[in-house]
Amino acid sequence: MWRAEVQLYPFSLYRLDFSPRIFSTLAFSTLILCVPFIAQGQVTSSEQELEVIQVTAQKRLQNTQEVGISLAVLSGDDIEVLQLTNTVDISQQIPNLQLNTWSPNLTIFNLRGISQNNFTDNLEAPIAVYFDDAYYANLNSISNQLFDLQRVEVLRGPQSTLFGRNATGGVIQYVTTGADVDELNGYLKIGGGQFNQQYMELASGVALTDHARGRIALKRAKSDGYIVAAQPGIRNIGGDNALAVRTSLQFDLTDDTQLNLKYSYSKDDDVPTGGYSFLPWTQAEIEQTYLPPELVAFTQNVILEGGAPPNDLSINDFTKQVFFNTDDGFTPVDQAGLTLYKGDSAEPHTHYSNINGYLNRTIQSLTAKITAQLNDRWYIESISHLQELDKAYLEDGDGIPAPIIAFQTETDYRQASQELRLDYRHDNTRLLLGAYLLDTQQEGAITTIGNPVLRLARQLQADGLIRESYNPDESSPKAVQTYNLAAQNHALFAHWEQRLSAQFEVVTGLRWSQDEKQMDYRRGFADESAQIDFIQQAFLIPSQPDGKINYQDYSAKLQFNWQPARKQLYYLSYNRGIKVGNWAMSAGLPIEEMQHKPETLHAYEAGLKLDVSPRFRVNASTFLYDYRDYQAFAMIGLAPQITNSDANISGAELELTYLATESLSIDLGLAHLHSQLDKVDAVASWQSPVGGTVIDFPRDTLTNVTLPNTPEFSLNYALNYQTPLWSGLLISQLDGVYYDDQYLEVTNGGGAFQDAYHVVNFKLTYRVANDALSFSVYGKNVTDEVYKQYNLDLGMLGSTSYYAPPASYGVSVHYQW
Repeated sequence: MWRAEVQLYPFSLYRLDFSPRIFSTLAFSTLILCVPFIAQGQVTSSEQELEVIQVTAQKRLQNTQEVGISLAVLSGDDIEVLQLTNTVDISQQIPNLQLNTWSPNLTIFNLRGISQNNFTDNLEAPIAVYFDDAYYANLNSISNQLFDLQRVEVLRGPQSTLFGRNATGGVIQYVTTGADVDELNGYLKIGGGQFNQQYMELASGVALTDHARGRIALKRAKSDGYIVAAQPGIRNIGGDNALAVRTSLQFDLTDDTQLNLKYSYSKDDDVPTGGYSFLPWTQAEIEQTYLPPELVAFTQNVILEGGAPPNDLSINDFTKQVFFNTDDGFTPVDQAGLTLYKGDSAEPHTHYSNINGYLNRTIQSLTAKITAQLNDRWYIESISHLQELDKAYLEDGDGIPAPIIAFQTETDYRQASQELRLDYRHDNTRLLLGAYLLDTQQEGAITTIGNPVLRLARQLQADGLIRESYNPDESSPKAVQTYNLAAQNHALFAHWEQRLSAQFEVVTGLRWSQDEKQMDYRRGFADESAQIDFIQQAFLIPSQPDGKINYQDYSAKLQFNWQPARKQLYYLSYNRGIKVGNWAMSAGLPIEEMQHKPETLHAYEAGLKLDVSPRFRVNASTFLYDYRDYQAFAMIGLAPQITNSDANISGAELELTYLATESLSIDLGLAHLHSQLDKVDAVASWQSPVGGTVIDFPRDTLTNVTLPNTPEFSLNYALNYQTPLWSGLLISQLDGVYYDDQYLEVTNGGGAFQDAYHVVNFKLTYRVANDALSFSVYGKNVTDEVYKQYNLDLGMLGSTSYYAPPASYGVSVHYQW
């Protein structure tokens, strides 16, 4: 049963109980109620109408309501009124889009249940992210400052034919404001809020000559962390310290040829991050815990030396008392080695780390786009892109004031891509032919310090590679991994739209894709504090069978559109999406198990888009996904690993937009998801710090689990009311999102469980008479809802969570010209 609490805080509280049947009935009834509106005649031209946004979902500008794809768009005005400040903030107002993040270091979008939750720097996401027609392949480059943006497009479902082999789950496109206006224009925005938040945005554009225009935009953002440090000398985390600059130039080379250049630079400097909240447990979990016989034997033979437990306790109860107490014991787990506790931390916004984590990151990119009209039917576009990224990150992985786990990554990433498109448009036919090349080079290092390395240290001691007197428990053992990954992708694609009659259109697409990847990998051990230099344990080079990937496959699209009347569209589609394999590097995995296979998604979808009146819009879609070899992330033996397994997902979205009056607009989104993964490996075995005892859990495999971030139901809403006040305009915005129960990890352990939650935001803006100057006050999460943005289940070592910000408030001043 789904309970949605729509809280117009603080005035009233409405509770709505929905079952799947009621949800379906509501969606169907909404469509039936549209019929009278469709039958109405045209309104007068003076009546206010819904905004029409142009998108490039099919690589050309089109009205959103004329594109047979389930998509959502946030305009620049939407971004401003929703007070979105970062590229990852968009998820609350996009049905079936969620976010998994614990730092700007790495951002994982989840669209219709499709994501990649592994935190290894070299992996690519199944949700393709584009900035101004350029694909951003690296997960480290996605999270960035949001400013001077024209719109954000979110395309749900496989888009692999036009956007490439990693657009399995969909595409997110950020379109920045270009240098396309001759008149002087721009804006200045200054704001601040709680946690010492301060930011400034500035953008301006103007014609440089009769045939050239320029624009420059920048943002500076700084804030202290909202997660308070409990240890002296340790700083708060969850803060910000960023600078972003973007320059754009547009040249009219001829009457029919245009060149657009965009350069962007961003720097995150010593951002306070890299800590977690350690989840507790209660006596109830201790009573339910799986009691490893290996610990029982250790208690009997070592602690009791063969004697009887005190206080007439049984050996099992005494073992629980020793190893699973609530003060300093192991975390209670089930037979798969996963945590049992499903609740939240008592101090979600406090961290007890003993390490000052940080993020240092610099990203530079350059995009050159040439557009030429060859004649009245043929167009050609060339998009060239270069990107450089350098990152260093350190975190305290355990969330407690003890040197259990520290995790450090460094990466140096370079990307070059070239896309060439030839576009034919005439009468009822549109044909797009294209070629694409992507070349990436990445060097990096992964260092794990602490408890997970003890097993490796003792093994090296047993092999005679480390002196017998070395005690890793009293030192800083490190598992060190270095890698050099070279990857190339070549693709040819075609997209054909053919109108068969005034009402019917068929859309087809096909893309051939080839990937070549080569991995040079080194793994070893070091401990500088004990004067132990790097000891190589294993390696992988391209000449080995597991050291390279040669992959060829195709993506395909077949779609039928029916437009029985103006502003009515019904569509039915099939898409085949593909995602290439990769390596999930881990110090605890055999070399031959690091590589995972590619995945394939067969997607079946039906939808409609109706402007039932100039004031009322209905968009709805339903889908069925058949997933082959889904790349599932799990902590196997407490080492991160990806394995392949089949899965299925089904769901629906219903989006309503209504101009209730000249002053009031209402946006509502409803979403449903059901997911199931056939199987995923669990912890299996783990070497505990109790005398090196290896614990073998009886349940090695989990079956029929739920995919991460797939709540059965979710709801988002936004109400905007504008009223004249004095000589200006007062704009009131109330928005929010509700998510049903969900898991944040595919293993579905207790720590990964997220209870249903509801986030409410507001913004009040006063705009003076000339529309140039405005003043705003805003609140985010004003009901102070506690919910996780990320969780990592470490079995008997506990669950570490990262919580979203608490209630916060701020003000801003905006001036535009």
